[in-house]
Amino acid sequence: MWQRQPGFAGSFYPANPDKLKNEIQNYISKAKVLQLENPVAFISPHAGYIYSGPVAAYSYAQLKDKPVDVAIILAPSHRARFNGASVISYGVFQTPLGNIQLDTTIAQKLLDDELFLEIKEAHQYEHSLEVQLPFLQVVLSQFLLVPIVIGTIDLDVCRHIGNKIAEALNDEKRSYVLILSTDLSHYYHYDVAKKIDTNFIEALKKFDENYLYEMLKSDKAQACGEGPVLAGMVASKKLGAKKVEILHYANSGDTAGPKNEVVGYLAAAFVK
Repeated sequence: MWQRQPGFAGSFYPANPDKLKNEIQNYISKAKVLQLENPVAFISPHAGYIYSGPVAAYSYAQLKDKPVDVAIILAPSHRARFNGASVISYGVFQTPLGNIQLDTTIAQKLLDDELFLEIKEAHQYEHSLEVQLPFLQVVLSQFLLVPIVIGTIDLDVCRHIGNKIAEALNDEKRSYVLILSTDLSHYYHYDVAKKIDTNFIEALKKFDENYLYEMLKSDKAQACGEGPVLAGMVASKKLGAKKVEILHYANSGDTAGPKNEVVGYLAAAFVK
């Protein structure tokens, strides 16, 4: 059984369990809770908590105390490049808040497809998935995890990945949620970043992966989690989502950093 150790505790977020839980609870207490009808997926950023935690909280606040049995996280690969998606089917992911058991059933369905691989190295050093885990542990009483790292931004491959995720969940009797991990533009001046990120948000609201892909391809909109958002959008639509709800936007210049070079963060939901 594979045990993934936390690689970013003490850098991206506190390693002390009490400090970590208190920090997350503080962020969530300040986030507005909306009456969302049947959310399928949430977009959440993945930077250090002092920068993106206040924005991520807007997505996770909507899940607080909700009956979610399985969380499927789609995260981009920042280090490994591969033409498909890596999912781990057996083991635990450890955080300072405890162990998270993996869901074998859904993962095995995905691994039956040739574009789903089991590449442990793609997960071992990937922060974009890890930083979502403590938030889930705080807002959900108990859940199983399907960790998916996507190694491509090719639209056809992302569409295939999204369709296969939807197929794996289509007859799922348990309750589930998709978490799509992405930051937006990187290292522009505050005012420029807001314009680029507004383009992303407006493109996202069209709920059309083809249009969003073209905007990203042209660089008019930017996101480092392009693959997870595209695949997650395809999966969510197949699972019945009809529209996008924008929960909150800010950048690092709003939260804890200077305004000369900022990173954009978004919380959003795909709802039925």
